Amino acid sequence: MGKDTLEHDIHISVIIPVYNSAESLHQCIDSILEQSYKDFELLLINDGSVDRSLEIMNSFAEKDHRVKAIDKIKNSGVSDTRNIGISHAKGKIICFIDSDDWIEKNYFQAFVDNYTSSDTLLLQNIIRGKTKDLHYKTYDIQKDFTELFVRNNLLYFGGPVAKFFEREIITGNMITFNKAVSYGEDLMFFLEYIKQIKAIKIIDASLYHYEFTESSLSRSQHSFESLFKLHTAIKDFIFLHKQQSGKEIKKYLYQVNWDIIEASIDQGIIGKNLNRKEAHKNLSRLKSSMDINYFIYIGVYRKVLFLLLKTGQFQLLLKLKRNLNK
Repeated sequence: MGKDTLEHDIHISVIIPVYNSAESLHQCIDSILEQSYKDFELLLINDGSVDRSLEIMNSFAEKDHRVKAIDKIKNSGVSDTRNIGISHAKGKIICFIDSDDWIEKNYFQAFVDNYTSSDTLLLQNIIRGKTKDLHYKTYDIQKDFTELFVRNNLLYFGGPVAKFFEREIITGNMITFNKAVSYGEDLMFFLEYIKQIKAIKIIDASLYHYEFTESSLSRSQHSFESLFKLHTAIKDFIFLHKQQSGKEIKKYLYQVNWDIIEASIDQGIIGKNLNRKEAHKNLSRLKSSMDINYFIYIGVYRKVLFLLLKTGQFQLLLKLKRNLNK
């Protein structure tokens, strides 16, 4: 992987979905415009905000030619908004930033300084109270698969922020955010992207500040369909890398997917108060989607859940889950 020269020819497209973000938007945009690395365009996409967000976006666009304000008028969700940003992007690199967050002055420069080639994804740490426990090095995705995913808990670091994506890889492989998914669409995007590259470099930098707000998506209850799509995406990813035969990586992958399976039951069935017919229909879909590995690589409690699913004892499973969720 030969090193490309970026200092004078890279152009970064920064994509920010904006929805009712008036309170945080000034800080977010200011932190971008104050970057030490100047060669970027800033795409602000309004997702049908009803506060002053659009007014703020337009005021920045009038003052700085690098800022482009795009108004969707009708709210359609963060996935569609990011996809619109991708369609307008002109840069070699795409960076996603959330409108509640902000970045330190050398955020872009840290990426540029560590760039090696288009088939290596760069990512850096996130400050969210404290930084995540990441291990800084370049990982060959095939050779270092277990170390990359297990040591860095990478499936829980699959959001689009704090990453340096190649636009041509995204557009050339028609990688988009799934508009039908309300949770995990960012991880699904990440899993599709890394199918197309050879390496991931975790750089020794923590310059992205994540602000956890009351409206954060992770506080929401999500539909069974959305969570089942995420479960299926992880299942497909496991199948794609089935040659990774070590017990440690198998245990990690199946435990993460079990987290999604349990969420689909807790949120998508019990949390949504589905009737018996709909609940059993969805549990049957889970039953059909799981093979023996979902029993082998997990703990006792989930082994019990697996057996209840596979033997069709759905009411008993739901009773157990409800009692444990009290």
